Parts: sequence; C-alpha cells; structure tokens
Amino acid sequence: MKLQVEQAKEQIGRIVPFLCTTSGNDLGDVSAFPWSRHDITISGELRYDGQHYVVNGTITTNGQYECSRCLTDTNYTHTVPFEEIFGVTHSNNGDDDIISFDGEEIDLTETIRETLIINEPSQVLCQDDCKGLCVQCGADQNVSPCSCESFVVDPRLAVLRTLLKEENDD
Repeated sequence: MKLQVEQAKEQIGRIVPFLCTTSGNDLGDVSAFPWSRHDITISGELRYDGQHYVVNGTITTNGQYECSRCLTDTNYTHTVPFEEIFGVTHSNNGDDDIISFDGEEIDLTETIRETLIINEPSQVLCQDDCKGLCVQCGADQNVSPCSCESFVVDPRLAVLRTLLKEENDD
C-alpha cells in the first residue's frame, strides 16, 4: 500500500485521510497467521509537519483462530492502531524513529506487516465467559457440565490431604 504525499505537502498540518483494502498475500510470506487469508483494511490520515510526514491509523482484519480455552474455531476481528514518521532520505540525519522514503510516495507495506505480526493475539476466546475444557475428561464445559469432581488435588500434594484427615480424626 502506497500513499502519495503531494496533497499533504501543499500545506503544513493539512490532514489527508486515506482508506484502502489489501490482501494478506500483498504483505509477503505471512501464511502462518490466520489473518493472511483475509482482507486487511487500513484507514488513517497523513499529515506533513514541515519536516516529516506523520502517518497514523488503524489496521483491521479477521481470521479463524482456535479458542484458547475450549479449542473451538472462532472468528476473531483484529484491530491495531499504528503511527509512523517518514522523512525524505537526506533529511532524517540518522534518527532511528524516522523511516526514510523517496519523497514521492510512502510505502506502508512493511509497517502493516510488522504491526500485525507484533500485535498477533496470544490468546483468543470464543466468548468472554468461555468455560473451557474439563481438565479430567476433556468435555467442553460450554456445551454441558460433566460429572467429574470439581476439586482435584495435585497428586504431588496428596500426602498433605492425609495429614489433614489424621488431624481431624484426633
């Protein structure tokens, strides 16, 4: 995705909105991520501050993820904000926070790719109150409760339970 900078450069502080949709295939090899097979929408604004071009916006996509608790497939919408500062190649003076570009158009492809990968969710739930799977029998607790004992003692600590029984017997 490329942004033309001529409109923003016409007037310092002028905000130029943008909106586009691209596919995961346009971002390179991202096939390991569930959102790679879906459209990616980028919306935001570009402005020129007199020295640099500031781009901020939101990336939205969705994908088929596995619920972290019950392991069912669930559709998850992934929305991530971003902000980058771009400067013409000769004017960035080695500042690491400023991304160099040719002065004509800003290529957001790598920014979009990195932002989505860095912000990949570590846990996705099918619903906020997902009950997950029973640790003993593996039944999906969202479908129906199982008859397993809810209080399970860690086998390594079972000896402590016998001490409690001995104390109560006295």
